[in-house]
Amino acid sequence: MTSADSTTAGTVDLRRAPLADVRALDLRSASRDFWLDEAALYDRLHGSWAGLDDAAWRVPGAAPSDAGGPDWSLAEHVGHLVIWQEVAALYTAHAVATGQWPSDQDFDDGDFDRFNERNRAPWDAMSRDAILARFEVSRRALLAEVRHLTDDQIRGDEPWGWVYMALHGHYLDHLGIVEAWDDTLQVRQVDGDPFIDDPRTADLAAFIAQDAAIAADFDRLIRPIPVDRWDNEALTPGWTLRDHVGHLADWAEEGCRAVEVFRRRGHWLADPEEGVDAWNERMVSRSRTDSAAETLARYDATHAALLEAIGTLSVDELRSADGWSWAYDTLYGHTRKHLALLGPWCKAQSWPPPPGPP
Repeated sequence: MTSADSTTAGTVDLRRAPLADVRALDLRSASRDFWLDEAALYDRLHGSWAGLDDAAWRVPGAAPSDAGGPDWSLAEHVGHLVIWQEVAALYTAHAVATGQWPSDQDFDDGDFDRFNERNRAPWDAMSRDAILARFEVSRRALLAEVRHLTDDQIRGDEPWGWVYMALHGHYLDHLGIVEAWDDTLQVRQVDGDPFIDDPRTADLAAFIAQDAAIAADFDRLIRPIPVDRWDNEALTPGWTLRDHVGHLADWAEEGCRAVEVFRRRGHWLADPEEGVDAWNERMVSRSRTDSAAETLARYDATHAALLEAIGTLSVDELRSADGWSWAYDTLYGHTRKHLALLGPWCKAQSWPPPPGPP
């Protein structure tokens, strides 16, 4: 058994096991690897929201406020983890130097609900990427301070409550809320919920900017996947990653055709006569002999062509019911649906494999 496997091999896979099984573990046990356990639960947390777009992060409803305020959003939950890591980096450095750990009274006289409510700003006004960047910085800073402690010191009665509970103990607490909420948001995003009141208020510049943001998510999640995994697993019934990306390209081609017909004839195309589901299956089957590289190249070409075609529309034409349907629903509105489906699987491709028998 290698050190990289020692936290999960022969036991419970912290990244993939039911949360109840993870909670049942004694992560304070000397048999556990503190650092690998932290890394595993950090991966799990990030995997839970993979594929959710920026707007999803600000939707309230993840959990009620324990201090009587409005419901919390995903942005506020993750920001809450960040603020505690930033605070913990300071008090851990102080404890390493002096041996003195904080007390509950140091935080609003022990009223943690009030402290947490008071520190909800500025998270809901920050972008998803800005929050995650700050999360990376706070985590690295805290881990660097904790590494000045021995494993026995970390597991001491006082340090454990202040160190573990600002790292993976805190992740584990919030996973109980965040995983279920992220599942709800993913279903809504797959169903086309834009998470804003009216996306059709966008002008062409805003439309292109939003497409660029979703394209960046596609690049971050899809492009790093090794080509040997594009066609080796059905991610949804009967469809591999190659099928999903090819399907996006199919509809981008159809979107280009719809704009071209509108330019020539003044009316928009109707949905395929055979039905959308039958059309999808026929088109995906048609390109199943394409390689991952060929599929990705076709996706890139059709995406660029559709952006160019949409650029010929006036703002009124773009915002019309049919124009918006063909532009938005065959470009980034379509991509974001599939990223919600594919994101958690894509994120998990970089994780260590599930443990084998001991």
